[in-house]
Amino acid sequence: MVMILSGCPPPPDPDNPTPPAPVARVVLSPADGTVKPGETFMRTINAENVGNTFYVGFDLTYDASVVEYLDATEGSFLNKNRSNSTSLQNALVNGTQGRVAVGLTRLGPIGDVSGSGMLLTLTFKAVGPGITRLAFQHPRGLKNSDNQDVTSSWEDGTVTVQ
Repeated sequence: MVMILSGCPPPPDPDNPTPPAPVARVVLSPADGTVKPGETFMRTINAENVGNTFYVGFDLTYDASVVEYLDATEGSFLNKNRSNSTSLQNALVNGTQGRVAVGLTRLGPIGDVSGSGMLLTLTFKAVGPGITRLAFQHPRGLKNSDNQDVTSSWEDGTVTVQ
Protein backbone atom coordinates (compact mmCIF):
# COMPACT_ATOMS: atom_id res chain seq x y z
CA MET A 1 0.00 0.00 0.00
CA VAL A 2 1.31 3.46 -0.96
CA MET A 3 0.14 6.55 0.87
CA ILE A 4 0.40 9.97 -0.73
CA LEU A 5 0.16 12.89 1.65
CA SER A 6 -0.73 16.08 -0.11
CA GLY A 7 0.71 19.31 1.26
CA CYS A 8 3.29 17.66 3.54
CA PRO A 9 6.98 18.33 3.00
CA PRO A 10 9.10 15.35 2.05
CA PRO A 11 11.16 13.79 4.82
CA PRO A 12 14.73 15.10 5.19
CA ASP A 13 17.28 13.49 2.90
CA PRO A 14 20.31 12.47 4.99
CA ASP A 15 22.50 12.50 1.86
CA ASN A 16 21.54 16.10 1.01
CA PRO A 17 21.08 18.03 4.25
CA THR A 18 19.58 21.49 4.10
CA PRO A 19 22.33 24.09 4.47
CA PRO A 20 21.98 26.43 7.46
CA ALA A 21 20.59 29.88 6.82
CA PRO A 22 23.25 32.61 6.51
CA VAL A 23 23.95 34.41 9.78
CA ALA A 24 22.80 38.02 9.93
CA ARG A 25 25.76 40.28 10.73
CA VAL A 26 26.47 43.95 11.38
CA VAL A 27 30.05 44.75 10.38
CA LEU A 28 32.43 47.71 10.13
CA SER A 29 34.09 48.23 6.76
CA PRO A 30 36.98 48.33 6.60
CA ALA A 31 37.25 46.44 9.87
CA ASP A 32 40.85 47.51 10.46
CA GLY A 33 43.04 50.28 9.11
CA THR A 34 45.85 52.74 9.66
CA VAL A 35 45.57 56.52 9.39
CA LYS A 36 47.85 59.48 10.07
CA PRO A 37 47.34 62.00 12.90
CA GLY A 38 45.03 64.81 11.79
CA GLU A 39 43.48 62.68 9.03
CA THR A 40 39.71 62.35 8.70
CA PHE A 41 38.47 58.83 7.93
CA MET A 42 35.22 56.90 7.63
CA ARG A 43 33.92 53.52 8.67
CA THR A 44 30.84 52.10 6.99
CA ILE A 45 28.45 49.96 8.99
CA ASN A 46 26.91 47.27 6.82
CA ALA A 47 24.09 44.80 7.40
CA GLU A 48 24.61 41.37 5.86
CA ASN A 49 21.94 38.69 5.36
CA VAL A 50 19.37 40.36 7.61
CA GLY A 51 15.69 39.60 7.48
CA ASN A 52 12.67 41.78 8.25
CA THR A 53 14.52 44.78 9.66
CA PHE A 54 12.94 48.12 10.58
CA TYR A 55 15.41 49.61 13.10
CA VAL A 56 19.07 49.45 14.13
CA GLY A 57 20.52 50.89 17.33
CA PHE A 58 23.86 50.69 19.08
CA ASP A 59 26.57 52.52 21.01
CA LEU A 60 30.09 52.52 19.56
CA THR A 61 33.02 53.06 21.92
CA TYR A 62 36.57 54.16 21.07
CA ASP A 63 39.64 55.69 22.71
CA ALA A 64 39.09 59.45 22.58
CA SER A 65 42.83 60.11 22.89
CA VAL A 66 43.31 58.32 19.53
CA VAL A 67 40.24 59.27 17.48
CA GLU A 68 37.42 61.82 17.64
CA TYR A 69 33.88 61.18 16.39
CA LEU A 70 32.64 63.79 13.90
CA ASP A 71 29.40 62.70 12.21
CA ALA A 72 27.09 59.97 10.90
CA THR A 73 25.58 59.76 7.43
CA GLU A 74 22.65 57.52 6.59
CA GLY A 75 23.20 54.67 4.14
CA SER A 76 20.74 53.28 1.62
CA PHE A 77 19.69 49.96 3.20
CA LEU A 78 16.83 50.97 5.50
CA ASN A 79 15.57 53.76 3.28
CA LYS A 80 15.48 51.72 0.09
CA ASN A 81 17.68 54.21 -1.76
CA ARG A 82 15.86 57.21 -0.28
CA SER A 83 12.41 56.14 -1.47
CA ASN A 84 11.05 55.63 2.07
CA SER A 85 11.03 57.84 5.15
CA THR A 86 13.71 57.16 7.77
CA SER A 87 15.24 58.93 10.76
CA LEU A 88 18.90 58.88 11.82
CA GLN A 89 19.77 60.03 15.34
CA ASN A 90 23.33 60.15 16.68
CA ALA A 91 25.00 61.86 19.61
CA LEU A 92 27.98 61.60 21.91
CA VAL A 93 26.90 59.88 25.14
CA ASN A 94 26.98 62.48 27.94
CA GLY A 95 28.30 64.97 25.37
CA THR A 96 31.87 63.67 25.58
CA GLN A 97 34.11 61.85 23.13
CA GLY A 98 34.61 58.09 23.62
CA ARG A 99 31.08 56.78 23.05
CA VAL A 100 28.51 57.61 20.39
CA ALA A 101 24.88 56.42 20.43
CA VAL A 102 23.25 55.77 17.06
CA GLY A 103 19.68 54.94 16.08
CA LEU A 104 18.31 54.54 12.56
CA THR A 105 14.70 53.63 11.85
CA ARG A 106 12.14 53.49 9.09
CA LEU A 107 9.11 55.73 9.73
CA GLY A 108 5.44 54.87 9.43
CA PRO A 109 3.70 51.70 8.30
CA ILE A 110 6.09 50.98 5.42
CA GLY A 111 7.17 47.45 6.34
CA ASP A 112 10.54 45.84 6.93
CA VAL A 113 13.52 45.31 4.64
CA SER A 114 15.68 42.21 4.14
CA GLY A 115 19.00 41.49 2.51
CA SER A 116 22.36 43.24 2.71
CA GLY A 117 23.46 46.84 2.39
CA MET A 118 24.95 49.96 3.93
CA LEU A 119 23.26 51.13 7.12
CA LEU A 120 25.37 54.24 7.71
CA THR A 121 28.83 55.77 7.62
CA LEU A 122 30.61 57.18 10.67
CA THR A 123 33.26 59.88 10.24
CA PHE A 124 36.19 60.24 12.64
CA LYS A 125 39.35 62.30 12.95
CA ALA A 126 42.67 60.82 14.08
CA VAL A 127 43.84 62.93 17.03
CA GLY A 128 46.77 61.04 18.57
CA PRO A 129 49.03 58.04 18.04
CA GLY A 130 47.84 54.63 19.21
CA ILE A 131 45.43 51.80 18.51
CA THR A 132 41.75 51.88 19.38
CA ARG A 133 38.95 49.39 19.06
CA LEU A 134 35.77 50.59 17.46
CA ALA A 135 33.54 48.41 19.61
CA PHE A 136 29.79 47.92 19.51
CA GLN A 137 28.50 48.29 23.08
CA HIS A 138 25.00 47.67 24.35
CA PRO A 139 23.59 47.10 20.89
CA ARG A 140 19.87 47.59 20.93
CA GLY A 141 20.31 45.55 17.80
CA LEU A 142 18.22 45.08 14.77
CA LYS A 143 14.46 45.09 15.26
CA ASN A 144 11.50 44.42 13.01
CA SER A 145 8.39 46.59 12.76
CA ASP A 146 6.80 44.64 15.66
CA ASN A 147 9.81 45.66 17.84
CA GLN A 148 11.04 42.06 17.95
CA ASP A 149 14.77 41.31 17.83
CA VAL A 150 16.33 40.25 14.55
CA THR A 151 19.07 37.80 15.56
CA SER A 152 22.47 39.03 14.42
CA SER A 153 26.17 39.10 15.27
CA TRP A 154 28.10 42.36 15.63
CA GLU A 155 31.74 42.62 14.53
CA ASP A 156 34.06 45.29 15.95
CA GLY A 157 37.05 46.89 14.23
CA THR A 158 40.30 48.68 15.07
CA VAL A 159 42.07 51.83 13.95
CA THR A 160 45.79 52.48 14.24
CA VAL A 161 46.97 56.08 14.21
CA GLN A 162 50.66 56.50 13.36
